[in-house]
Amino acid sequence: MAQVSSSSVQPASQVGPFGFGASQTTLSWLENYSGEVSNIALTVIALGSMAVGVPFTIQYAREQVPRERWGDPLFLRTNYLITGAWGAAFLVAALAGAYGDLVLHNSNNLWTGWVIQIAAIIVALQFTRWYPDVVRARALRERDLPGPPEPPLSALLVPLAGYLTPVGILVLAFNAGPTWLGIGLIVVGVLLVKSLSRAPSPEPGVRG
Repeated sequence: MAQVSSSSVQPASQVGPFGFGASQTTLSWLENYSGEVSNIALTVIALGSMAVGVPFTIQYAREQVPRERWGDPLFLRTNYLITGAWGAAFLVAALAGAYGDLVLHNSNNLWTGWVIQIAAIIVALQFTRWYPDVVRARALRERDLPGPPEPPLSALLVPLAGYLTPVGILVLAFNAGPTWLGIGLIVVGVLLVKSLSRAPSPEPGVRG
């Protein structure tokens, strides 16, 4: 960035939203740690919403269930667990990014800047889809009502297993590890997906 030494006018990129100038050091800090700050903020929001008794996922869940179930303890517990999963994912992403920045001094490290953080989000996303189906199937079974079978644990793990293959390809493409690691991740990813996809289906729900 060009430096203006004889003028009081600052570059637009150094002027804050309220007209206050930001030093180059501040801008550099924000550029390096904005990801960690964002993830920590999201972690605080998730855990804070649980602490006050209104997990942040509940507003989205309410759009998919009848109003009479909003106060159901099972509905609330489900949202606590899902919100907790997201809080954990954001925390893992923050810690991974911080390790890359503070220890490795490389914010673009493939593992800490991308692989680990994306894996955490994949787990949270899949858990958000998988766990409500588990809860519904169990609730119907306990009341001897017909319904779909409980989804197996393999349904939760398949996307994460599938993620190993592209990670292995990235390792080879960007020389982010030994060749054997990249090849191993590709092979293990393919084999795990096949194995988990062939996992035996759970017993059908009660149809009485």
